[in-house]
Amino acid sequence: MGRPLNRRDLRAAAEAAEARGIPLGRDSGSRSRPRSDSSGLKPKPSAAPRMKIVWAVCDIGGRTVAKFDFPQKAEAEAKIAELKAKGKGTHFLRSLKEPIGWAGTSSDD
Repeated sequence: MGRPLNRRDLRAAAEAAEARGIPLGRDSGSRSRPRSDSSGLKPKPSAAPRMKIVWAVCDIGGRTVAKFDFPQKAEAEAKIAELKAKGKGTHFLRSLKEPIGWAGTSSDD
């Protein structure tokens, strides 16, 4: 293996071959890249559904007993006091995020 050629030597050899009419592998100005079928844009992800917050009255096992809209926190706490007075066990209040328009919200059981 010989020493690597510098760009000036390579250019001189290419010009000499061009002057003699010897075709080189490909033209340096017409490099083509393989193109992909798509335009390169990724599909836009679908928007997540809008969510609303509701108050959920849950028993000690984490099961939801009743749900109230967010502004009705006082009613939810009253429901906890009512269940405690009936001796139904320990209950707690937590907030849940649900999609807007979901049919299972705002039950006042």
